[in-house]
Amino acid sequence: MSTTAQILPSADRYRPRFHFTPSSTWMNDPNGLIRHNGRWHLFFQNNPLGSTHDNLSWGHAVSDDLATWEELPVALEFAEDEMVFSGSIVHDAQNVSGLAPEGGAGPLVAFYTSAYGPQHPTHPGIQAQSIAYSTDDGLTWTRYPGNPVLDRGSQNFRDPKVSFHPETGTWFMLTVEALDHSVLVHTSSDLLTWEHASTFVDPAIDGGIWECPDLLRVPVQDASGVHAGEAWVLILSTNPGGPAGGSGTYALVGDFDGRSFTALGAPEPLDLGPDCYAAVSFSGVTGEPLMIGWMNNWDYVMETPTAPWRSSMTLPRRIRLAAQAGDVPRLRQQCVTPPVPATRRIDVTAQRAQLATLPADEPFRLHGTLAVDSPLTLRLRFGEGSDAGELVIEVDDRGRVTMDRSAAHEREFAPRYSRTAPYQTAAGSERIDVDLLVDRSTAELLLDEGRAVMSMQIFPEPGPVTVLSEPAS
Repeated sequence: MSTTAQILPSADRYRPRFHFTPSSTWMNDPNGLIRHNGRWHLFFQNNPLGSTHDNLSWGHAVSDDLATWEELPVALEFAEDEMVFSGSIVHDAQNVSGLAPEGGAGPLVAFYTSAYGPQHPTHPGIQAQSIAYSTDDGLTWTRYPGNPVLDRGSQNFRDPKVSFHPETGTWFMLTVEALDHSVLVHTSSDLLTWEHASTFVDPAIDGGIWECPDLLRVPVQDASGVHAGEAWVLILSTNPGGPAGGSGTYALVGDFDGRSFTALGAPEPLDLGPDCYAAVSFSGVTGEPLMIGWMNNWDYVMETPTAPWRSSMTLPRRIRLAAQAGDVPRLRQQCVTPPVPATRRIDVTAQRAQLATLPADEPFRLHGTLAVDSPLTLRLRFGEGSDAGELVIEVDDRGRVTMDRSAAHEREFAPRYSRTAPYQTAAGSERIDVDLLVDRSTAELLLDEGRAVMSMQIFPEPGPVTVLSEPAS
C-alpha cells in the first residue's frame, strides 16, 4: 500500500490527474468547447453552490495541453428565474453579429439554453436559446439584451450547437426537442436571427430523451491511411437507451448540405461503456474533430463517492472515418493520452501469467495486443489479499470483448451497470490492439485501432495493481 494512498481522503484519492474535475462542486455536460488563441477552453454544466444537480450555470476551465486544467471563475451564472443549460461557443471573427467593436478580432459568442423557471414573467417554464458574448478571450461574458434569440414556446427545446458551413456561407445551429426525439437545424447569417431549415428523426435511436447534438465534418481514410474525402457525423446522446444501460452517446454517418442531414447508415455507439455522455466537439479545430464527454451516467451519478466534487470528463478523443468497400465509412477514435511514466507493454494470451505490477495512486497505461481467438481473462487486481478488488477484461468464445467493474470498488457502486456492452471482433481475428489508461477513478479502454472505446468509473481500494492473465474459467 502506498504512503500517498494512505493519507489521502477518498475524494482526493479518486481525483484523476489527466481528466478535468471541478474543485469542489457538481459538473455534468461539457459546454462551449473551443480552441482560441492557442488555449483550450472547457465550459461545463456546474452548480457553483454544491454537489447536486441544481443552480445550473457554466463553469470554465482552460488548458494548454488538454491534460492539465486550470479552473476559472464561473462564466455564466444562474439567476433566480433562469438556469443556464448546455450549449456551444463560436468565434465570430468577422463580427457579423456586431457584438464587438469594429476593427477588432471579433467576439466569442456563447449559445446556451435559458431554462426559465415557472415564475418567470414572460417565459414561464420554457426552454429557449440565448446568447452571451465576450471580447476578452472568454474571461468575462455579457448577456445579449435581445434574449432569447430562438424560442419555440417549448418546455424541452435545448442544447444549441453552432458551427459555420463555408459552402453556403451560413451558420447552422443544432438543437433537440428532447421528448419528441428530433434534431432541429436552424440557419443564420448574423448569429442573432435564426430560420428553421429542417428536422431530423431516426426511429433506431429510441432513448427516453435526446440531448446534446453535434454535427462533425470528419476526414475519411482508406486502408492505407490515405485521405479519401470526408463525411458528416451526427453525435447524439440519449437518456436512457445507452449501450451499457442508462445514458449514452451514439454516432450516425451521413451527408449534410448546410440545411439538412441525411443518415447513410445505422447509429453506432460512440462508447460501449456506461460512462460517456453529452460528448461534443471543440470549435476552432481543423482536420480531425476533437471531442470530450461527461464521464458519468444519469442513472447513478448521485452515487459517485467523491463529494464535494462530482464527476470528471473523459479524455479528449480524435475522430476519423475509415473507408469501407461498398459500405458506409466506419468510426475510428483515438484518445489524446499525455505521457504516462507508469506505462507497460503487454501481450495478453490465454496463458496464466503475471504481466505487470503498478502503483494505483498514479495514472498507469497498458498497451499492446490482446488475443481474441480463445477465451481469456485479464485481471487488474487492486491491493493485496484474497479480497482485493478487480477490474476485468474478458474475451469469450465468440471473440467478444467486455470490461467488468463489478468487483473493482472499495464499496458497492452501481451494481446494475457493471459491464460494458461487448465489442465483437471480426471473424477470424487472432489478436487486436489494446490500450488502457487507468487514471485513479477512470478507466478508458481503446480496442482494435480505435474501432471501440469503453469508458468506466472505478473506485478501488488503495494499493499496488497486479496485472494477471489466465484462461477463461
